[in-house]
Amino acid sequence: MFTTLKAAKETVSITNRNTKMVGSAFSSDSFACKVGSRLANVKGSVCESCYARRIQKMRPSVNQGWTRNYEKSVDLIANAPHKWIAACVFQINRFANKTGENYHRWYDSGDLDSLGQLKAIIEVAKQTPNIKHWLPTRELAIVRSYKGKVPSNLVIRLSAPMVDDKPVKGVNTSTVHKHKNAIGWVCPAPTQGNNCGDCRACWTPSVKNVSYYKH
Repeated sequence: MFTTLKAAKETVSITNRNTKMVGSAFSSDSFACKVGSRLANVKGSVCESCYARRIQKMRPSVNQGWTRNYEKSVDLIANAPHKWIAACVFQINRFANKTGENYHRWYDSGDLDSLGQLKAIIEVAKQTPNIKHWLPTRELAIVRSYKGKVPSNLVIRLSAPMVDDKPVKGVNTSTVHKHKNAIGWVCPAPTQGNNCGDCRACWTPSVKNVSYYKH
């Protein structure tokens, strides 16, 4: 369906400009988060001081791009999901071929909007079997409403809502620690310039829980 990067990005934008993280990423409007928007007003929650919201407030161009990505995604997944899927597949494969990094992160800002969006992401993963996908989400109800099979190259990490909270029930999870001990694998980014470095735990199914330090 797509033969040029320009045409694919006009449909939905996938980026590989995050210098802190390997591979490509999909960004969306953090103010459109369902669970996250509620947690943003809860003291001690992981969303109370959301970095993505701060970026959107400080950088109008970023806010415009992420909002546009959200709006386009909602419209296309409701009316032409095959087009959204094709645009994502084209860009993710292109970036992987260009950089040699076969990793993709969903939502480095924002979160799942619907079951339809989750199904579309799962289809993208199926069509990019050589890419390792990581989907962190606080939309537990959406994930749990999906009754199909999740491809082995997609790791969905259900995120605990509160700092120093225990992991929620799930195959793969993540937590945030500050005053209490970390649970499971500790993200090494704070000790290596806030970079992934050689760590790929977030994309690894055998790593049950990843714990991130709250700055």
